[in-house]
Amino acid sequence: MFVQDNNPIVQGKRDNKRIWSLYNESLVRRMKDILDLKDIGDYRHDLKYQSRGKKGRPFILPDKIIEILARIRAVFNASFRSLVSYLRIFQEILGVPRISYTSIFRRIRGIKVPEIMNPSSSVAIDSTGFKTTIRGDWMSNKWAKKRKGWIKLHVSADTERIMASRISLTAEHSHDATQFGKLITGSEQRVFADKAYDSRSIFNLLRNNDSEAIIPLRKNFSTLSRASPLRGKTAREIRKLGEEEWKRVHEYGKRWTVEIYFSGLKRVMGEIIRAKRTDYMIQEVGLKVLYYNIMRENTRAYG
Repeated sequence: MFVQDNNPIVQGKRDNKRIWSLYNESLVRRMKDILDLKDIGDYRHDLKYQSRGKKGRPFILPDKIIEILARIRAVFNASFRSLVSYLRIFQEILGVPRISYTSIFRRIRGIKVPEIMNPSSSVAIDSTGFKTTIRGDWMSNKWAKKRKGWIKLHVSADTERIMASRISLTAEHSHDATQFGKLITGSEQRVFADKAYDSRSIFNLLRNNDSEAIIPLRKNFSTLSRASPLRGKTAREIRKLGEEEWKRVHEYGKRWTVEIYFSGLKRVMGEIIRAKRTDYMIQEVGLKVLYYNIMRENTRAYG
């Protein structure tokens, strides 16, 4: 059994009924909170403080307004020219000055994505891809266009809160196992992953951290330790119990929480990356994860 604050699950079944009024209100509030304008009402004070000591031309808009525009872009996948329309709405409501879309572009691209660090005692690890073009696959195949590839998001997801604990971003050809060390803080008690993470180095890392490795092994595995005692122990246990029983005993079904996280992230934030440069692509995905984590924290469905 495992119960999380916002989405309790018991053996694939919820342990109580969803309170729809609570859930619906939380969806409304989380969007309101992520795009809240109350902090930019006194933008002149923020602008004066931010421009203090700045060399050259002072800022016209404070960072808080640029942050709101960045959130709109991440949530609605808006273009920079579309953000000018939102800024004009702010102008009508708050009287803020307008700037060009090129200025908005430079200011948003200057935002540094903070490192996502949410230590958890139980995590599920996996990866997913974000498309780097809005061109459809059918159109690309029809006209023999070269596919632009994917940005690969590697996530360590908290199995209780279903939100990203750590992330890593790579090109599409990077193997999942190479990023495992970047997704672990060392404080995890249980780590769930699929067979792509079956390697001696990963089992040894988890053994050194005193973490339980709930990772099924590839076919034709050996029960010998071979420089990895924890993997050897897992192999002998699977051989004794059978893989399905081993998964049941160790609650391997919790690994699917990372898939639930990916599904929610792409449904809410979209899976298309508009940027062309690699560093901008990485920033876009990082901001999507950052803002979706904030939204997940504000989502409630059960009493």
